[in-house]
Amino acid sequence: MPLFSLTRNMLRRDKSIQGSTAVEVALLAPVFFLILIGLVELSLLFTAQQLLENAAFNASRLAKSGYAVAGETQAQLVTSLLDNELQSYGSMIDVTQVTTSAESYNSFNAINQAGQGISGFGSASQIVVYTVNYPWKLFTPMLGEIIGTWNSITHTWQVNLTSQIVVRNEPYD
Repeated sequence: MPLFSLTRNMLRRDKSIQGSTAVEVALLAPVFFLILIGLVELSLLFTAQQLLENAAFNASRLAKSGYAVAGETQAQLVTSLLDNELQSYGSMIDVTQVTTSAESYNSFNAINQAGQGISGFGSASQIVVYTVNYPWKLFTPMLGEIIGTWNSITHTWQVNLTSQIVVRNEPYD
């Protein structure tokens, strides 16, 4: 009798193997799906962080040139550029929750020195630190327990995504 048919016949007769397979699946499936969902959520989070970095870079690049449209302030122009780029992630990023700030300095050494920075886009040849923040809401509470902070106002777990760009304004007139 060939080995294959012998093994098949033994498996047909042993019903406990079928039951143990169901138990193994029942034990391992939740862990597998938890890891799978965690990977998907971390991928979404890293994509949002990369999008935030890219949007902050492009906004700072526009702002350092001193470009402004007639009838619109430079702050409005930068905010609209950020909003347009961040909306490319669809409903995953709520642009009303994005906060931005710009602080100008006279030199690189003055950054993070108390009382040295002035809020705003600065003038020609000044150093400007642009900061963009977004509170990313986590979907899975277990991942929130590991990497997030609890927001008691919205009753959600969240991770604060931050992008900070330092540029020197062009010597525009």
